[in-house]
Amino acid sequence: MKFAATISAALLIGSVVCLGGCNAPHSEEAEERNNVPDVVPPPVHTITLAASNEPVKLEGIATVLNPDALLQLDADIRSATVAANFSHGQFERFKASTMLSRQTLENAARQEGIDASQLKLLLTRLQQSWGDKAPFLNVEARQTLMADIANGSRAVLRLDFSDMAADVPQNVRVVPLRGGSETKVDALWAAPSGNLAMPGVSFFGLINAGPGLRAGDRARVIADSPEKLAGVVIPSAALVVYGSKSWCYVETAPGKYERKLVSLEAPVDEGFFVKSGFDPGTRVVVKGASVLLAREAAPGSFDDDDDDAGPRPPATAGTAKPAASSVAQGHPAPNGDPD
Repeated sequence: MKFAATISAALLIGSVVCLGGCNAPHSEEAEERNNVPDVVPPPVHTITLAASNEPVKLEGIATVLNPDALLQLDADIRSATVAANFSHGQFERFKASTMLSRQTLENAARQEGIDASQLKLLLTRLQQSWGDKAPFLNVEARQTLMADIANGSRAVLRLDFSDMAADVPQNVRVVPLRGGSETKVDALWAAPSGNLAMPGVSFFGLINAGPGLRAGDRARVIADSPEKLAGVVIPSAALVVYGSKSWCYVETAPGKYERKLVSLEAPVDEGFFVKSGFDPGTRVVVKGASVLLAREAAPGSFDDDDDDAGPRPPATAGTAKPAASSVAQGHPAPNGDPD
């Protein structure tokens, strides 16, 4: 009997311990974890797009010109200047003298006119060949520039643009075709004639010569058009790739997002400039876009069988709304992770 009583007491104590353990704090925490919903909103961060006036990017071809013709023309102008100055001084001296014949005086006047005409012809040729805005039309500037061009420290370029108006481009840089760093064009003026090989607008420019930028070399020209377009800049961090196209997510309502196509035709420093499709003030996702795309592409996120279902709920942070344009273009629903 004593043994049976001992067993009953042990069972009673074990039941009390078991009930006490069920009410322990760790059991409540486990129950709370089991009640956590399966869908957790992704960490999404958005920014507001601001209006932007971005210059149109221009590209062209630059050719480093052989300076021999220019240097020869400069030498001819120097010789003609000396001859004209001498003829003029001689004629003035002859006029002041009373010991010379009239024929000698007339010969001096004729020679002065010939030399002056020759100098004027060479200056006109310089202007017609290089444009009326060329920096070396000025006598003092020409002496310094010709010395730099002759010793190879400076180079003359011809820049051809095929798709721009007649306005002078801004922030012009050249990059050697074989590769290298950008070199700024520090003097630019309109060329007096076009290029038959590349119809468009042509300019002359001066740069500091360097590797890949010697006489006969060609380079790629990068410039900003004086024309500016209104639009917004889509940050690079907002872009995701699906179906070989670039997209971003816009916030249509708090916690609701829609995927929209982004054009990559106009890259800028911060991202891509777009002229239409996005209004200033639109909020775009710059963190968490790939998570939204993955949830949009998750199996079962698109239910085409709506026979016995109610209206599709609006897209939230848990399920992003697919872009209508992707369906219209016949792209199948993605079935994997974002690109």
